[in-house]
Amino acid sequence: MKVTNCHLCGSSELEKVLDLGFHPLADFFLKESQLQEAERRYPLSVLLCRNCGHGMNSFVVPAEVRYQENDYSYDSGNSKISVGHFTDMAKEVSERAGVQKGELVVDIGSNIGTLLGAFKDLGASIQGVDPAPNIVALAEKNGIPTINDFFNDSSAKMILKKGRAKAITITNAFNHISPLDEFMESVVSVLDKSGSFVIELPYFLEVIRKKHFDVVYLEHVSYVAVKPLVPFFKKFGLSITHLEENDYMSGSIRIFVGYGEESPLVKKQIALEQESGLYDVDTWKKFAASVRDCKIHLLKELVDARSGGGKVVAIGAAAKGNTLLNYCGIDTTLIDFATDASPLKIGKYTPGSHLPIRSDDAISEEVTHALILAWNIADFLKSKISPKFPHLKFITPHVVE
Repeated sequence: MKVTNCHLCGSSELEKVLDLGFHPLADFFLKESQLQEAERRYPLSVLLCRNCGHGMNSFVVPAEVRYQENDYSYDSGNSKISVGHFTDMAKEVSERAGVQKGELVVDIGSNIGTLLGAFKDLGASIQGVDPAPNIVALAEKNGIPTINDFFNDSSAKMILKKGRAKAITITNAFNHISPLDEFMESVVSVLDKSGSFVIELPYFLEVIRKKHFDVVYLEHVSYVAVKPLVPFFKKFGLSITHLEENDYMSGSIRIFVGYGEESPLVKKQIALEQESGLYDVDTWKKFAASVRDCKIHLLKELVDARSGGGKVVAIGAAAKGNTLLNYCGIDTTLIDFATDASPLKIGKYTPGSHLPIRSDDAISEEVTHALILAWNIADFLKSKISPKFPHLKFITPHVVE
């Protein structure tokens, strides 16, 4: 569906600020049998609302296609870094939202239940909601009660049978949702008047700050910053009561929303966004040029490695890595295979580029270069691989020497 109006304010004053061409779904990892099938591609470009400043993709792929047509491949418990992050998040949300033992915590897009498991360990009553059938099956095996559906009026009514939620969390999924007005109506129907709705996701400002253009992919319907959210939440009688940036995913923001007073941090964060040029079209023109430079630099480095007789692999088959691979036109001509630690991805192929995904054990002495696709955990991956292969040269996207 082509986007003609802002998801937050409804304005039709939208300007294209970044065009990455046509892409397959970034989380649509392929089985070998699917390689012979036609692969759908959709336009991938970012629109900026000139009225409120919200960022969004120019095209929305139906949610049923994104999360239910193919086995979903992201596992929130696959990384020690993720598990540690969600354990700490559960503690902070419990303290800041005042979650007492036995009170209900709901996680939207709960995946296999990593975050909810941490809340359960703290004594909370828990309920997950996730649309991906294969992921819900794993969550249930983990002892996490999970409704296999999108968060909507129907699933909200099921949750209300348990009572109202003292905390509703949504990590790396608020930016996947459309329409947002209907979603927020369901949130309000479930949230206790003294409760907190907690959003964590990649911060739109980091796209500009760190050249993170590959966090742009089709599953990310929106790109979220603070300024556009203030009037949006006000429509539902809510305000941002606290916010903080963190290093998760190499630059995320955690936003607490509730019925209390607006935090003074909000004005400071909006000022930072404006000073950084996030809502300035000229800033985006310069950014688009830097994205092209990144592509040229990366392709040259890979071609030089190949021409010199090197063998190149990709490390960490992250969804954002598929934006990078497809935007740059990288396939098995330049890279032999990708590696990942997730059983949900090993044995499959990257969308578009069709790199076979193997375990990290597939790296051998003959591999000379490694392109780090999961750059948010680059230091961890280097420390894991370097001791065994000290000769390996790592290539990290976004870094132009």
